[in-house]
Amino acid sequence: MAVPPRDAPEPHFEPPVPARIEETHSLKPLRTLSLTLVAGIAIALLGAACGGGAKATAVPPTETPTATATLPPTPTATPTPFSGKVARFKYPRFGIDAPVEALSVLPDNEMDTPHNTNTDVGWYDSTIKPSAPFLGTRPGWEGNAVFSAHIYYINSAACPNNPMACPGPFQKVAQANNGDEVIVTMADGTEYHYKVISKARYPDTTIDMGKVINPPDRPAGKQWITMITCGGDFDSSGVDYQDRDVIVAERVS
Repeated sequence: MAVPPRDAPEPHFEPPVPARIEETHSLKPLRTLSLTLVAGIAIALLGAACGGGAKATAVPPTETPTATATLPPTPTATPTPFSGKVARFKYPRFGIDAPVEALSVLPDNEMDTPHNTNTDVGWYDSTIKPSAPFLGTRPGWEGNAVFSAHIYYINSAACPNNPMACPGPFQKVAQANNGDEVIVTMADGTEYHYKVISKARYPDTTIDMGKVINPPDRPAGKQWITMITCGGDFDSSGVDYQDRDVIVAERVS
């Protein structure tokens, strides 16, 4: 499977392949958010080129014919975005200021979840496993960077009978409002600021992870981040959530 080169601008895709996310709770340590991708998401790399030239302006001849040329102004270089890791994820309205883990997929192509379950937000780094399905871009680059975190995490030592005593970073993101500020800080200190533009809740059984990772309605040139976590009520088993909450924010600075 082709994958985007490291730190390249956002790849363009064939129609995304639906995928499924799953989450379970038990009275032993477990990951409450699992995102399953179907292998074989096709991608195509985007190439771009530009060029220009100067227009020559003729001068009426004198004894010695001469000509002058009008040159275009020297273009201002666009700084290359930081190509390293993400350090922190902040959502001031909910008091979130969390360290970020770089994640990829497990051997079966199931998307991994944060290992520091009650503290960390996960960012899906498509460069960790070049042969894995594409998992999104890097903040600061055109495209959609994907984050996930737990809302609660049942740990047998910390809260054996009360999962609500073990909240995760995304405990309240289902209450997101359009216009909320989200800040992503890179490892070099660079900060990117985003505003929430949408939220949606999808049934666990029908969510299309291909479109969540590569939103077909993202305008060209825009930089988005997507937050994913569990939502809704427990199903009849009492251990799985029925839905997934997806919050999208667009970069503003």
